Amino acid sequence: MQSLKALLCLAGFSLPLCGLAANYAYITNQGEHTVSVIDIEQQQVIKTLAVGKAPVGVTIDQQQHKVYVSNVEGRSLSVIDMLSQQVINTIPLSISPVGITLNKTGDRLYVADWYHANVLVIAADSGKTLAEIEVGKAPGGLQLSSDGAMLYVANRDSNDVSVVDTHTNKQMHRIKVGQHPFGLGLSQDGQQLLVVNVYSNSIHVIDTRSNQVVNTLETGNHPYCVTTDRSGRLFVTNTGEDSVNVIDLASQKLIRKIRVPGTPEGIAYDAEHEQVLVASWMDNVIAVIDSQSLTLKKEIKVGSQPRAFGQFTGSVR
Repeated sequence: MQSLKALLCLAGFSLPLCGLAANYAYITNQGEHTVSVIDIEQQQVIKTLAVGKAPVGVTIDQQQHKVYVSNVEGRSLSVIDMLSQQVINTIPLSISPVGITLNKTGDRLYVADWYHANVLVIAADSGKTLAEIEVGKAPGGLQLSSDGAMLYVANRDSNDVSVVDTHTNKQMHRIKVGQHPFGLGLSQDGQQLLVVNVYSNSIHVIDTRSNQVVNTLETGNHPYCVTTDRSGRLFVTNTGEDSVNVIDLASQKLIRKIRVPGTPEGIAYDAEHEQVLVASWMDNVIAVIDSQSLTLKKEIKVGSQPRAFGQFTGSVR
């Protein structure tokens, strides 16, 4: 029997108008210049969208129901409407964008320029560049503070993190970390910034109030990205050994190492279904981990070379 959601879709009803929630994951497939749209509840791809060349980063505007995708070789951003699941705009850029994030009000995009030491501030509605912020070399991962007042930038080639004041668009601090920092995350309370050091096989923990490194956690080989669940555990993708480390942040203990398909990169926590989604670059799948039992429960086939770097899950209500 078809689900109520499926029947309403067939009847032409909009999910938000019917008062139902739909949860989606948007997976950038760098090898084929597409985005796979996954219905998280059904755990299957419902649409594949053509975007710019070599898509990497993802950020989602929950209020306006828009998804922004960075196309590193296409030098552009693709804008996807979550209601129609269609690409509705392309924003051309003069840079090669990688990391991307959006402020809470949805009017400012922050985009990392991979080949230059800059982060662009872009008006989400017009695509106009509002500011260029000088940071470290080869900026990749971006993370806003809980209140949106600070932007953290992982500078891969200068082995540090830039702290940017989003009111003035000025770099305020540079914090030394391990070798080749890339993925960033925040603890649930927002008081700890998590910096994934690819070549150091570690995560540096930075106190967001003092901007000081307060801890170093060991990971597996060549870690890439990190996410946290509601209980304060970290899930870290290890690209060099096809695994996800589960670490308790409070005790700093490794809880479990979970084997996943080849070369796991992007990762996100789905609180509603208590699961973790992992993009596996080599095997072209999304691995679904049960965050309670800490076991791999499903693999979802997607496009070629999935990256899903950033906030790639969102809902329409």
